Amino acid sequence: MRKIVMLWMIFCLSVVTFACESNTPEVDDTTGSTEQTGGNNNGNAPSGKRSLVVYFSHAGENWQVGNVERGNTAVMVDYIKELANVDVFEIVPEKPYPEDYMECVRYVNDIEIPQNLRPAYKGDVENLADYDNIFIGGPIWCGQPPMIIRTFIEAHQSELSGKTFVPFGTHGGSGVSSYSSLIRSYFPDAKQLESLGIAGTDIRSDASKTRVENWLKRIGLDKESTNTNYDNDMEKAREEIQQYLSEWCKAMVDADTEKLGSMMADDIILRHITGQTQTKQEWLDEVASGSMDYHKIEQSDVNIQFINSETADVSFTSVITATIWGSNGTWTLHNAMRLARINGHWIRVKDDYTSGINKVSSTPSSSATEYTLGGVLSKGGKGIIIKNKKKYIRK
Repeated sequence: MRKIVMLWMIFCLSVVTFACESNTPEVDDTTGSTEQTGGNNNGNAPSGKRSLVVYFSHAGENWQVGNVERGNTAVMVDYIKELANVDVFEIVPEKPYPEDYMECVRYVNDIEIPQNLRPAYKGDVENLADYDNIFIGGPIWCGQPPMIIRTFIEAHQSELSGKTFVPFGTHGGSGVSSYSSLIRSYFPDAKQLESLGIAGTDIRSDASKTRVENWLKRIGLDKESTNTNYDNDMEKAREEIQQYLSEWCKAMVDADTEKLGSMMADDIILRHITGQTQTKQEWLDEVASGSMDYHKIEQSDVNIQFINSETADVSFTSVITATIWGSNGTWTLHNAMRLARINGHWIRVKDDYTSGINKVSSTPSSSATEYTLGGVLSKGGKGIIIKNKKKYIRK
């Protein structure tokens, strides 16, 4: 019976380890004027956010440029890559467009647009959730973005919802306002930053590179701005997570189940050191009933690893004094959790994070005997302990 009680204490204590045409200005560099195009609002990008450039570019013969190995928009993206902290995904058609300029125009004008085609592309972006700012750009064909841009957007429409968009591209004199309009047609309420269009005939010049640099500074996405903003935001996020841990431990000691409930996702499954699981509500019920009565919790060695600006893996050591099912004790636990910032608040989320599996450290005494049940616990000279991946019960 004592062994059963001890194992239940392991389970209960291990739960602690979850703790402790529009408003967006477009700069058309052929005239230097500012045109009011689509979008919701403009200004600077959110600070400390990751950016992804998604673009299509056509090599071969280009209007008044001649045959080029690297398309006009690709050259513009090269400038962005050099001057900003961005990742890049190039939309490469599975079936290449004709290299000859007039042949390409006839295909787009007579077949692709009239038939409303969605050309397939190679590869894909698998981690769009990691990005906050999405540059979308390419050339202007027959007065609009190539249909393959629509293919990408429609393939990721749900993932792109809520992002901040940055339209850009190259053109033959029409500007790139149609990119802003295209984004607005899929995401009417999305934030769009100032767009930039540069004539294909001008893109391969120092002056155009300077225009790209000045544009990135205006929207707050040049390297200097994003580096400073990122450092500031990450420091703020660390402070918020430290505060989360303090509030979590206080809520446990206070048996404040309403507070504890607000700090976890509803679908979270609490996994303890024996591999057993408990739902959020099951654990909260145990706290509310007094079956798990936490008297004191101390934290140390907090380590925060950011996956992105909104997600972090957190590990720390806690010393817990508690009464579990009528048995008093003090335990040292090594904890691991994943937190996500949702609607401005950090919460513990459902995930498969197991690399920092929760455990309690101890060194078994010479009188310890091997015990087959899982669990790691130490309390003075008694309890279930672990050494060399074997479980022991100290008598």
